[in-house]
Amino acid sequence: MLEIQNLNKHYGRKPALCVFSFTFKNGIYGLLGPNGAGKSTLMNIISGNLYGDRDSRLLWNGNDISLLGKAYRSNIGFMPQQQSVYENFTARRFLMYIAALKGIKTKEALNDTEKLLKTVELSDVADKKIGSFSGGMKQRILIAQALLGNPQLVLLDEPTAGLDPKQRVIIRNVVRELSESKIIIISTHIVSDIENIADCIIIMKQGQIIASGSVGELCQSVQGEEKTLENLYMMHFGSDISNS
Repeated sequence: MLEIQNLNKHYGRKPALCVFSFTFKNGIYGLLGPNGAGKSTLMNIISGNLYGDRDSRLLWNGNDISLLGKAYRSNIGFMPQQQSVYENFTARRFLMYIAALKGIKTKEALNDTEKLLKTVELSDVADKKIGSFSGGMKQRILIAQALLGNPQLVLLDEPTAGLDPKQRVIIRNVVRELSESKIIIISTHIVSDIENIADCIIIMKQGQIIASGSVGELCQSVQGEEKTLENLYMMHFGSDISNS
């Protein structure tokens, strides 16, 4: 269980997160909001790459993550929004390299690598260089590296950015299959990425939670239109989109 209590984050005087509090348990959570809503900042703080302001608290199974250190980080699999791959590496070599960085023993790394290549449907290109991969294939190998070591907390920041609809469906299916006994948090501004797989949606605007709940619960607030998550998104952010 991950508990976030009164999380604030400022860059100079500009607030990125404002009194963000939420408790995550096993399941799939969708962070939904436009660019600049604070989603990536939140993901980087949860992963330990950034720190919140003073008096912010993050607890993993009741323990402060700042005190847990490596014991907390070993439970995390993270796919950042901006992450480069080693294009001269083969898919298999890349996963083995990341496993070594994570301190995973060789035998476990070998087993994980073969299993994950199959999970993300890349077994047939395991020995091809990543530089020859399509955008969707690169995204899938990045998801696979996040899953090395069987982490209990998986963070996927904009995992389908720039992909075509077919590739997005493949990635959604991968996430759905992995959701048992894990906390999976997906940050996105693409409604269809999470509408049919998320157990809970968290809608963010200007660093704050403005609504949260299941798709069905949230869509009840849509007035005068079809009660869909897309219409709910437009209800909250339509003017932002039209002015951008």
